[in-house]
Amino acid sequence: MTSILALGVHLPRLRLQRAAMSSALGWLTSGAGAGKGQRTLAFWDEDSITMAVAAARAALRGQDAAAIHSLSFASTTAPFVEPQGAAFVHAALRLPETCLAQDVQGSPRATLIALHSALESGQTALIAAGDLPPGTPGSLAEARAGDGGAAALVGSGPGLLDYRGGISLSAPFTDRYRANGHDHPQEWEERWVREAGYLDLVPKAVAGALAKAGLSAADIDHFVLPCPIPGVAAAVAARAGLANARLAASLAETCGDTGTAHPLLMLAHALETAVPGQKLLVAQFGQGATALVFEAGSVTMIPLVSPQLAQGIDEANYMKLLAFRGKIAWDRGLRGRFIVNEALSTAWRYSAALMGFVGGRCRETGRVQFPPTRLTVGDGLHLDTQEPWPLADVGGQVATFTADLLAFSPHPPNCYGLVDLNGGGRLLMEFTDPGAAAITPGTPVEFVFRIKDIDPQTGYRRYFWKAIATPVAS
Repeated sequence: MTSILALGVHLPRLRLQRAAMSSALGWLTSGAGAGKGQRTLAFWDEDSITMAVAAARAALRGQDAAAIHSLSFASTTAPFVEPQGAAFVHAALRLPETCLAQDVQGSPRATLIALHSALESGQTALIAAGDLPPGTPGSLAEARAGDGGAAALVGSGPGLLDYRGGISLSAPFTDRYRANGHDHPQEWEERWVREAGYLDLVPKAVAGALAKAGLSAADIDHFVLPCPIPGVAAAVAARAGLANARLAASLAETCGDTGTAHPLLMLAHALETAVPGQKLLVAQFGQGATALVFEAGSVTMIPLVSPQLAQGIDEANYMKLLAFRGKIAWDRGLRGRFIVNEALSTAWRYSAALMGFVGGRCRETGRVQFPPTRLTVGDGLHLDTQEPWPLADVGGQVATFTADLLAFSPHPPNCYGLVDLNGGGRLLMEFTDPGAAAITPGTPVEFVFRIKDIDPQTGYRRYFWKAIATPVAS
């Protein structure tokens, strides 16, 4: 039996109010801020890779990462055309060197395609998705979108969701496109997309998946179908005969459509109300359609989506979206004029430390330090006594804190200080997230994989680990 063993999600804490979007550009275009509620907004140092890493770390908690055979990074907004983003995700998660890593892209359905392939293979696989769906400023697409990440760990044996069968249909149906060198997608007329696309292809995929699973439409208890166009999911459910199925919440008013991450995000949210034995059908449209049937297993899942939705921070400044996305030129000041000249050979040589946040622990003294070196600091000579010591999950407490308004930051102030690691060790770190300036000495922190800096000339970005205040359960 192949199952989804674990799920993980990541929603940025900033929630841009659609009323603010409408206030900024509603005088010019009716699409600005369309709809009610809010959408998630990734912080300046978050992108599709960092959000995929965050979601994958949540999915791997308590799991055996060494058993993972393959990793798929799904995104329509990968920061690089080359190199592949999966290599960065792989390094940040410290997955085995033999793990096959690949990018899947080109459609929001890329995640379900990769998930379908993994489920059919029967091997242990990780699918990590992250997206910042682009939209022209003031457009309907911008208002409906949201930023986020989601991940699924697939393997044999009973899990959260036992796989019953599925199907993927391919079709050259182009409802939207974004050519190389263009920042924003072009979309076709919604009624045609609904009638000729969703209402034709998705019910066919649903019927095929039910046949593979040996079930009827009446057996389905939950139906998950991401679609940014209002009302389409309900229409597809009716066309497919899923009258008994509970339609999964689209999360449109609370976070928006997160692209490749959205099917897993909606699935994780639906699981919060599902009970063991219930049947769930997940489908998605995009150059065809995929439909997968699951049965809720006996493994209990701690709610993933609702707590993150509740921890959002309201944001009423629409200009932050434009600034974070690089859609406006702004005065960076003298301290902001620098070139990120990455030495790729050095980055490779120290990749375990830089990407995986692996320090060193002396076998003789127990002293932990970062970065690892041949010589352990302290009394006595201890040469070549350090063993690799992963730090990403240890956490710590703030020892000193500075909020620097003179140093350059895309979101002033620039916050940094010393962190005392749990289990020993102290290091200087940047603090990030919208509430970083409120951190004080003694605050418990955890570590996140984020963008360190971006070269405005070449677009190259470097990644590293930063500290955030440990979220308090509400």
